[in-house]
Amino acid sequence: MISEKQLAEFFDSFWQQHFPLLNPAFVRQFNSEKERLVGAGEQLVLPVPMGKEVDRFDLVAELAFEMTQENLRLRTGDAPDQSKAVRRALKKMAAIIGSVEIPEPSAAEIAEAKSLVAVYDVFFATVAASDAITFRPRIKGAGVLDEMEADFCSPTTLYEVKAVNRNLQSGDLRQVVCYLVAGLGSHQFAWTDYCIFNPRLAIYHTGKTEELLAYISGRTSHECVADVLDALMEREQPLESRF
Repeated sequence: MISEKQLAEFFDSFWQQHFPLLNPAFVRQFNSEKERLVGAGEQLVLPVPMGKEVDRFDLVAELAFEMTQENLRLRTGDAPDQSKAVRRALKKMAAIIGSVEIPEPSAAEIAEAKSLVAVYDVFFATVAASDAITFRPRIKGAGVLDEMEADFCSPTTLYEVKAVNRNLQSGDLRQVVCYLVAGLGSHQFAWTDYCIFNPRLAIYHTGKTEELLAYISGRTSHECVADVLDALMEREQPLESRF
């Protein structure tokens, strides 16, 4: 079994075969169509600079994500518990690096995470309060592709967060495609839209899932999903030779 990150990073022949137009030219065009986040009074939300006193930017991103999740409890009338958010973030990062535990966040890391949370708050103000938001939805695997965990979603939209100080890369888009193909192909989700949000740069990309899959694959989205799932299900040959 392989993860969506492994599939996105390696197996270029698989992507060239099934998504021939997910190429550098498409990625450049995709990045050029980003939208800037606008707050109250139609003011552009400024990017969050990377602090000189912060070393663990991945932890900062995780802290901001978990703290935002706590803030959204207010939508259902529950009180947010930011101490729980910090514990979840530390546990998540420890698991990623294969450690039992990691040092507590510094004051600078907490401050920068709160700056990112402020951007999240503006973003979620654009998401209808009536939408049921699910954080970290589990997506069923398919064939050699293991079960996945996305960032969050509503019944109609997949949201992916990239809290990085750079443009999107092909691997980022490949990862989103993995979620869409597996989620839609299993009928576990009915996402008609996608959104890639970057709280660090205060930008986002939105679009229709059918249009994205059809364009980059050169087929209808239905044919694309079916063909990719069939390829992932084929186990007669080793991954290296199949992809």
